[in-house]
Amino acid sequence: MDWVLGIGVLLIGIALIIVAVVLIKPLGKLTEVLESVKKTTDTLPSTVADITGQTQQILHTSNETISNVNKQVSEVTPVFQIVGDVGEASREVTTAALDRSVRLKERVGNASGFVQEKEYKGLYGLVTLVFYLMQQKKELKKFK
Repeated sequence: MDWVLGIGVLLIGIALIIVAVVLIKPLGKLTEVLESVKKTTDTLPSTVADITGQTQQILHTSNETISNVNKQVSEVTPVFQIVGDVGEASREVTTAALDRSVRLKERVGNASGFVQEKEYKGLYGLVTLVFYLMQQKKELKKFK
């Protein structure tokens, strides 16, 4: 029975040698991969330091740009406020002129109905023209 045990141990030894021979090539490739990883990790600290330095420069430049934009906006803001004030004033003048035009139109419309009732068309045109010119002359005097 000892010889059966000896044959079993011999078969196990042969199997281990075959496994070792078969695994030599993949283990060699694994060694190459691990060496490549080591080279990469050796350069990581310098790469991270470079990236950190560039990031700091970018942040510094961004801060300067934002500061410049804020200064320019603060310089331009009064101009926009003036433009807004001018727009508001022109709107008020336009609204006042529109109100006057509407009132004049209502008065002229009433006179037009009167003329059509009495058939004074030619005379109405002349009177209207004179009235309009007098009103414009008064308006011009108000603005001077």
